[in-house]
Amino acid sequence: MNFQAYLEDTYRIIKEEPVILILGGLLVQLLTVFSLGILAGPLIGGYTLLVILALRENRKPVFNDIFSGLQQFANLFPYFLVLLLIFLGFMLLILPGLIFATWWLYVLPLMVDRKMSFTHAMRLSMNKVNEKGFLMHLVFLLLVSVIPIMLINFIGTIIPFLFVLKILLPPFQVGCLASLYIDQFKQEETAADSPVDGEPDAETAVLLPRKTERELDAGANEEENNSDESGTPDMTTNEEKTPNASEEKEDEQEKD
Repeated sequence: MNFQAYLEDTYRIIKEEPVILILGGLLVQLLTVFSLGILAGPLIGGYTLLVILALRENRKPVFNDIFSGLQQFANLFPYFLVLLLIFLGFMLLILPGLIFATWWLYVLPLMVDRKMSFTHAMRLSMNKVNEKGFLMHLVFLLLVSVIPIMLINFIGTIIPFLFVLKILLPPFQVGCLASLYIDQFKQEETAADSPVDGEPDAETAVLLPRKTERELDAGANEEENNSDESGTPDMTTNEEKTPNASEEKEDEQEKD
């Protein structure tokens, strides 16, 4: 993990689009609270996708993009259950909540960017965290989410007007998470472009774009057609041989 690169990416996009990212993050926070967390998946998902596209494709953010997650409402709504499990984990002596939050760090980016189901996203996120190092992801979570919230709350009790710093948390946290997500899953995108033996494994196949899958199917069908054509006997050759044989018999009778 390159924490410095994640911070630089976050600072760059906030510097380029401060109004959309800061006000948009504040709006997402308010609407999530007013909906009692039910709209957390679509709202935070749309905001996350906006940041991912800005970092990965240099796409200029538009304010309406914040609500793009509502177009995937059915897919993103179950993220509410993930947040509920994490909340219950924090209620159970905090440690289970930290473990769940670390394991499922990539769930929302995978759901909104790759359009995965939340169960598949949970499984893939857990596998990625365990593969790359649970401890490093836990440190990332503490530095980006837990510690900043605790510091702002502590400082806010001493200097109340500093609570306004909370509006900077969404773009900071989502920016760092989006940068981490792009960095950790870029290897899967590369593997999808060059699968081994022409057949991607189960997880990589999900990461393949639909166009690539159709091209693979078309290539397989083309190979079958070629094999069928090569196995078909040449009828033209046989037909040409038949008249030649009859002509030879006629020549022999004339000689006799």
